Amino acid sequence: MKIEVISPFPPQALPRVWRWMETFRDRVSDDFSPKTLEEFVEAMLTAWQNQKAWAVYGDGELGGLITFQRLSPWLGTAHCVFKPDFQGKGIAPRACRIAIAEMFAEGVGKLAFYPLAGNLAIGSLLVALGAKREGCLREHTVCQGKPANINVYGLSKGGFEYACRNSGSDADCERDRGRGVDCGLGAGQPQKDPDLEDHADVGPSQPGPA
Repeated sequence: MKIEVISPFPPQALPRVWRWMETFRDRVSDDFSPKTLEEFVEAMLTAWQNQKAWAVYGDGELGGLITFQRLSPWLGTAHCVFKPDFQGKGIAPRACRIAIAEMFAEGVGKLAFYPLAGNLAIGSLLVALGAKREGCLREHTVCQGKPANINVYGLSKGGFEYACRNSGSDADCERDRGRGVDCGLGAGQPQKDPDLEDHADVGPSQPGPA
C-alpha cells in the first residue's frame, strides 16, 4: 500500500475522525472528553492553531490523523487516530515514523505521550517507535466513573533514530512530503512493552487503535 502523510489535515474531515473512534472511544477517552460530534469538532478547532496536524492516506484514501503540539522549546506531545480499516496492517508505525521525523526536524528534543494505562496497542506502537515507558500516573483521571491510570512514555530523538536503524527503515525516517513510504514494522506481531503486565488490569483493557 502506498502511504502518504501530508500536512495540514483538512479540518472539514474532522467529523470522519469522530466516526473512526466510535468502536474504540472508551479506550482512548476519559469521562471529561467530548461526548458529541459537535463538542469534538469544537475542541479540535480550538486547539488547531496551537498544533500541527497530518493526514494519513493509504492508496489515496484518508484514514488517519496525527497531531503534534509543542509544549516547550525542548518538549512536544503527539496523538494519532486511525480508522478501523487501517488498523492491524502496519500503517500506523509507517505513518508515525514520517510525522515524528518531521516533529524532530522542527527542533524538539523529546516527545511525551500519555495514553490510558489499559490501551495496550498504543503502548506497543510507542515502544516500536523507540519510546520508553517512564512512569504511571495512578488514578490520574476517571473512566466510566472509576479512577484510571495514565502511563507516561518518552521518545527522544536519539531513541527514535536508533529504533529506525534497528528496524531496517532508517532511510525512510527522513521526511519526504507526500511520498509513498514502505517502512516500519509491517503488519506482523507488534513489539510488546515489557512493563505492560503490571497495569493491564487498570482502566480500559481492550486494545486501542494501532
